[in-house]
Amino acid sequence: MFELNGKDFYCPMEVTLHILNDKWKMFIVYALLNGPMRFKDICEKFPTITQKTISQKLKELETSKMIDRTVYAQVPPKVEYSLTETGKNIGPMVKSMYDFGLLYIQQHGCEKK
Repeated sequence: MFELNGKDFYCPMEVTLHILNDKWKMFIVYALLNGPMRFKDICEKFPTITQKTISQKLKELETSKMIDRTVYAQVPPKVEYSLTETGKNIGPMVKSMYDFGLLYIQQHGCEKK
């Protein structure tokens, strides 16, 4: 048995699903695979996600130690988000999910023309 934030888990897969418990977190992790990004850049990459949701998911990922938030002491303030070493370990899985989606689109003709 495992415990995370006061919650018991019986399988490591449960822990993974608890940390990445929605699609928006997966999108954010995917975006950060290419390196650090500012909040505005994340918002522009996924225009269908509200800024409030992105902010909330970034905080949750930071709490889970999947991403780092770096604040630079300058005017105007600059904040960057990047994957932690733990977060980088999920990269191959996220890339495989992307590749599967692309393959599915190609094989089943659901690409929008």
